[in-house]
Amino acid sequence: MHLKEQWIREGFSSYYVVKKEQKLTYEKNILYNHTLPCLLPCEFRIEDGEEYYYYETGIYTKLKDRISMLEPKLFFAYLLEVFEQVVSYLLELDHLKLDLESMFLDKENRPVLCYLPEYEKKIDEQLRDFIEECIEYISGDDKKRVRFYYEFHSFLIKEKPNMEQMKDYLEVRSEKMNSEILREKIKNEESKSAQNMQENLSDLIRDEKDSPEKDEIKIYEKTPKRILILIGKIISVVGCFCSILGIVYFVLKIFEYGFYYLFLIGSLVSIAGLGVSVYGCYKLWKKNKNPKTFVDSWQKTENAAELLDEKTILLEDEDDRTVLLLEEPIGRLVPKNPEQKEIVLDDDGFVIGSSAQGTDHQLEGTGISRRHIRFYKEDGNVCCEDLDSTNGIKINGVKLNGKKNKKAVLKEGDCIKIGLEEFYFKQD
Repeated sequence: MHLKEQWIREGFSSYYVVKKEQKLTYEKNILYNHTLPCLLPCEFRIEDGEEYYYYETGIYTKLKDRISMLEPKLFFAYLLEVFEQVVSYLLELDHLKLDLESMFLDKENRPVLCYLPEYEKKIDEQLRDFIEECIEYISGDDKKRVRFYYEFHSFLIKEKPNMEQMKDYLEVRSEKMNSEILREKIKNEESKSAQNMQENLSDLIRDEKDSPEKDEIKIYEKTPKRILILIGKIISVVGCFCSILGIVYFVLKIFEYGFYYLFLIGSLVSIAGLGVSVYGCYKLWKKNKNPKTFVDSWQKTENAAELLDEKTILLEDEDDRTVLLLEEPIGRLVPKNPEQKEIVLDDDGFVIGSSAQGTDHQLEGTGISRRHIRFYKEDGNVCCEDLDSTNGIKINGVKLNGKKNKKAVLKEGDCIKIGLEEFYFKQD
């Protein structure tokens, strides 16, 4: 769209001037009264019978001069806020001008845009073009910043997101933008930590005061347990004697009066009682022989080897030992740049990308997608697969990208290019 525009300077003020050709009422009032601080303030002047927009730019900093110093996630989060404010006043986003020349920053590094009713272009296209312009302008030495712009650009092309989806993508922005919430969180954490310290100190003081009481409680708890074991032994021994006497008594009665059913039942009950009493004696004797020893102090742990009973056996044969089986690596990626570290592909289905989540190895570099490449084994061969990355993969100069050409079988010494990073494949 061709606009009759010019940049002029009047004294200490600078203006962006565009000829007005449309009749406006609502939008003119908003621009003239400067209702939205995120938009450039505008004056309407008549010269030679024609009306012009005079956007004042001298009170702001050009985005072009600061773009390489801004945190990109935070900046785009602020930009989404501007979009929401513009929409809340029923203004069209397509009339905003998104380019480095027409965008400015206020004192808090928040974007200030030019709303020009004479200009119209879809906002999603403008946003993509603006990111491309930023990529060309910023320094390539800052790999993290360049990677963000590349990934955000590919996200806009592939997903074609709405405002909410872009907010979810720029998830970091809410914590950095809401400084008041952050301050409250810090205050709460400090107060909580102070309370925890006070509680810990008070607990320590109580423990020191109550330590003799606790020792007395332990002794008191152990004493009734020993008494119960002793009573159980006495009852078992008495039960054995009573059962033996009962058996003798009922056997004599059977010999004297014959197999009367009451004598038979009495003899069977006596035999059962004898069995229960003998079993009880055996369990209590065994428990007393191998008591459970509790290590409740540091001094007792010094002689921990003496606390092992005779049933502890040390297995010396290799066949009897438990062996931990580790999966062998399927290969290695040796970087072409000697300053970088070697990547060990230590399992089947090894994923490399720029994101820390959903990957086995995070690779920082230009042109690397969040989940870029996957290595796996198939029919005994090591293969690689492109995970719908933006810039694809090159194997010995041949690019892997697209629905049909996504996989390749790797051989020893193959050159793999992931984004702008090059590696040589070594198979162990």
